[in-house]
Amino acid sequence: ARGELVVFEESMGNALFVSHQWVAKEHPDPDFEQMPVLQDALQHLLYNSGSVSPDWVTESFVPAAKGISHQEFQSKALFLWYDYFSVPQLRGSPLPAANDSNGSQAKAISSIPAYVARCRFFLALCPTIDSSAQDKVFTQSSWSRRGWCRLERAARELSAYDSWILVQGSTSLKMIGTVLSFGSGPVGEGEFTVEDDRLKLAPVMQKIVNRKLTLSLQAGDLPAYRRHLNLQTLYLTGLKAKPTCNVIPSCDANMCTPTCNVIPSCDDAMCKPAKRDDPVASFLYQNGFRGISEKDSAGFRPLHYAAMSGSLHVVAGLLAQQANPNRRTTKAEPKLGFPPWMSALDMAMFYKHNDAARLLICAQAQLDGGTAPAMIIAATSNNVEGIRLLRASGGDPLAKNLFGVSALVSAAGFGSLAAMEELLAQAQHSPHELGKALLDSMAICGGSAELVQRLVGLRADVDFQCDIRRDLSRLGRLLVAAQSLKHRVGKPTTLSAQSYHIHGQTPLMAAMQFAQHEGVAALIAAGARTDIRNCRNWTAADFARGAAVPPFLQMHAASFVSDM
Repeated sequence: ARGELVVFEESMGNALFVSHQWVAKEHPDPDFEQMPVLQDALQHLLYNSGSVSPDWVTESFVPAAKGISHQEFQSKALFLWYDYFSVPQLRGSPLPAANDSNGSQAKAISSIPAYVARCRFFLALCPTIDSSAQDKVFTQSSWSRRGWCRLERAARELSAYDSWILVQGSTSLKMIGTVLSFGSGPVGEGEFTVEDDRLKLAPVMQKIVNRKLTLSLQAGDLPAYRRHLNLQTLYLTGLKAKPTCNVIPSCDANMCTPTCNVIPSCDDAMCKPAKRDDPVASFLYQNGFRGISEKDSAGFRPLHYAAMSGSLHVVAGLLAQQANPNRRTTKAEPKLGFPPWMSALDMAMFYKHNDAARLLICAQAQLDGGTAPAMIIAATSNNVEGIRLLRASGGDPLAKNLFGVSALVSAAGFGSLAAMEELLAQAQHSPHELGKALLDSMAICGGSAELVQRLVGLRADVDFQCDIRRDLSRLGRLLVAAQSLKHRVGKPTTLSAQSYHIHGQTPLMAAMQFAQHEGVAALIAAGARTDIRNCRNWTAADFARGAAVPPFLQMHAASFVSDM
């Protein structure tokens, strides 16, 4: 009636898609706790200079990862797509009614990728909300488990614009452009209030994936095409859908298709149809490789992509043809968040293709090397079976990466609780290492109450303070020094801010700095001190200045927030 809802056209400006959880069955934000955070975040983007930088872990391993300038939001009029307003709602359902007699629900579901594709920006609204009505705490982690939110994220990451912004608080924004930045899982393994909804998403995801493959080929981006082609199994896990196997059609000298023309030098050897009973030949053909040792422009070889796919026939076939399991990637992969020097075994561990990992280990794949041993890769991705396999093959559960961070600390940092428990069972970890794990869980994305209670129960020091001379390797200290200097000269990023403040940092400081408010409440309940200062003379309260504190945290920590 007020004319505030419009039919968006790209000529009007830019659109921003807001993905969020519904806090109640009939209303996404019944107590108006999400909306103020969204309003403040938009004010920050539209009226301040600067940029939204990547998370500091990705920036550490992939220096080429770029953020997004506030100027991009300010250059044109900005329109919001928010489902409660932008999709007609029926009482009692956060989506069109389950009774789909008129086909409205099917249309709404199938239209989600189109809505996402039309939006230049994508924002995941994930403030911490303690809902007494639902008897649960809503966080970034619960958002990442929701099936519908996973679908929206997948639609974004498999669209032409694949990066997005995570909003945890009014001024806590970070750009997510890599898989490593913020773990999630397949859409088909997400949580659905109505179980039947899972069954309806197979054709939607199939369409999303196929469109991404087509877009990659049309853009001539063969590394992207190969990544998504071989990750189809992951994308479609838990759904009744089969990967598309023959994206590249066969062609001959007289009839070479437009798709085939994307492959460089589509000569007779390249265009020759692969034999149906030869999985390696078919794999090489569909991936546009001429041989098993060819390296593409992203620094990946066929065995790396085969390990990503988890295809036992292809991995075994490549190994039988003398593909070297210890050839590593030569470049960082910004879209995946992978550093350089990743091996095929690392890929298999990260994507939990443990049968393929066994084949690689039997072929004498090295368990260590690169920026991190395979044990840390498995810990990061919560791959319990992979940790056991590596341990049985001689892997060290106490191994550290080039920066001096252990597998246990990595697991805690990414909230990989099952992996953390397995590592605790595999080796004795010192109280000092438990303290580091507690700190990193708050500094990355693992800051849950469950993790705090578990580590404190193991006698982790709730007031552990980081000492960079003790806790980091020489390379880690060099990185901190370089980034601290960058911060002091006025070029701040998430990594530079973390480096500037890390010496003397406590878990509570890290939780406040990175808006892990569930962790803040758990740490305070466990007796964390609020008066400790880091190397910059900051207390935990200083990290919250200028940021809104969630109502539930004000109730649980009145004495703490009074210092802000």
